Amino acid sequence: MRSPCLLAAFAAILSAPAVHAQAIIAQSSGLPSPDHVIDFGANLFPNFTNVSTQFTGITITHSRYFTTSVANNLVGGFLTNDFSGAPDTLSIKFATPISDLSFVYHQIGSGSSNFRVLLASVEVDSFSNSSNQFQTNNYFGFTNVVFDELQVDFVIDFNLDTLAFNDAGPAVSAYCTSSTSTSGCTASISGSGTPSASAGSGFTISIAGVEGQKTGLVFYGINNSGFIPLPWATGSTSFLCVKPPTQRSLPQSSGGTAGACNGVLSIDWNAFITANPGALGTPFNGTETVFAQGWFRDPAAPKTTNLSNALQFAVAP
Repeated sequence: MRSPCLLAAFAAILSAPAVHAQAIIAQSSGLPSPDHVIDFGANLFPNFTNVSTQFTGITITHSRYFTTSVANNLVGGFLTNDFSGAPDTLSIKFATPISDLSFVYHQIGSGSSNFRVLLASVEVDSFSNSSNQFQTNNYFGFTNVVFDELQVDFVIDFNLDTLAFNDAGPAVSAYCTSSTSTSGCTASISGSGTPSASAGSGFTISIAGVEGQKTGLVFYGINNSGFIPLPWATGSTSFLCVKPPTQRSLPQSSGGTAGACNGVLSIDWNAFITANPGALGTPFNGTETVFAQGWFRDPAAPKTTNLSNALQFAVAP
């Protein structure tokens, strides 16, 4: 089941239109033409050797190494449980963010495995699936979402092989959950263009579905590490999805029609940081990840305001 609060609604390579995040669940093949493949070799270590940093570019927790012949898409070496005890969660952290991942997975015990991916310790997508080591459709993974860690909650034991993944590149993805305003509007955030430390314009953050004729703004932060979204107020449908400190844009009108859900808030983020050299995070150098969210007036709501979902994006030079 997808996470209700930190679901990644879509991810996109910024030179192309936004596309939805999509999980790979019980498929017969993995990613076509990936940038990287880690197949864990064969007989690289004695069977049941604990593994952590032996494979370039990843750090593994809760796993041992084993080599077999070809067995239901396992080829040579693969990862399995180290039986170190609860929590039964395999973690694979990538040295740099990636945008797509597939892998062969066998669930050994009966029950469901939970798969999730995180960026800077914040969950961005997840799903659950019941499978076994005998089925041939045993490729799983995530696409069109930026993350740097895979976690798998397994039952008793697992086998995992053939990590295939793509580099993230400059990317944007939505996460967290939008509010429902007192007029029934659900604001949705998106980004188009390329966030850049030097371009001066060309990356627009838009929040559609805002109630018409409401004052609002966009705010952003630069470090969401370890942050868990917080209720905006008691009884509110909003969550604060950006870790303080934050930087606010200037207030603006959503336009549209009062009482209708046709208002829009937008800023060109590149132009904003160019025009405001003292803004949070400036000067950017093209290696940062930024987290943005929309805020708007809703007088009948708790705290008289509501929030959109949130957007994370990697800043290019």
